[in-house]
Amino acid sequence: MKKTLFELANEVQDEVTFMAFLQQLSKDRKDHVDEWQNDSIASFLEAAAEWGKESVDGLLHYEKTDNPWKRCAQIMYMGKIYE
Repeated sequence: MKKTLFELANEVQDEVTFMAFLQQLSKDRKDHVDEWQNDSIASFLEAAAEWGKESVDGLLHYEKTDNPWKRCAQIMYMGKIYE
C-alpha cells in the first residue's frame, strides 16, 4: 500500500530522505491541489511557520522530534494542512 505524505514526513531521517519527501510533497500538490488548505507559496510558508512556532515545545498530540530533518519535513507537511 502506498504511504501517505504524513507517513513519509515522519520517516525522514537525513538529507536524502528529506529530499525524497520534498519531491513527494511537490507531486502531492500537483496531483491533489484540492486537498491543500494553502493555495499560494506565501500562505503555505505562513502556515508552516505558524505551526512551527506553535509546536516548538510540542503539542497535546505531537511530541517534537530531536531530528532536525524530520522536524523540517513535519513543518513543511503542516504548511499543506494548517490554517
